[in-house]
Amino acid sequence: MIEREILEIVEDAADTGERLNRIVDQFRRGRDVNQLMTLLDSSNFELVSIGAWILGELRFDLYNSDRFVSRLRELLDHEDPAVRFHALGAIYPALDRHAAATQALLRKLRNDPNEGVRRSAEAAAARLSLM
Repeated sequence: MIEREILEIVEDAADTGERLNRIVDQFRRGRDVNQLMTLLDSSNFELVSIGAWILGELRFDLYNSDRFVSRLRELLDHEDPAVRFHALGAIYPALDRHAAATQALLRKLRNDPNEGVRRSAEAAAARLSLM
């Protein structure tokens, strides 16, 4: 269902993002965030990217679970840079500046082939005082 909703929005050339923002608001107001896992597991890169973006727009406590954090970590290796970019934004609240895994992850992403991902990783490292 969520895939169909998002695809209808993406395919609507007249929509300026308002409908997508309304869906984000639905999740903020209590819509089951577990529906977003369907997007994160999609074979459609755009749906995966949008799913990660939506998570990044929500309070972390709404999706703070091993299932989501694990999937977002996997998406940081996704071939599509938009997916990596939005996955980093969504997983940022779960990063522990003292954890070796966080330091290694940000080191890797700071060398990403995509400039946007690199800049986002640099900003995350700076906020975590890892520069």
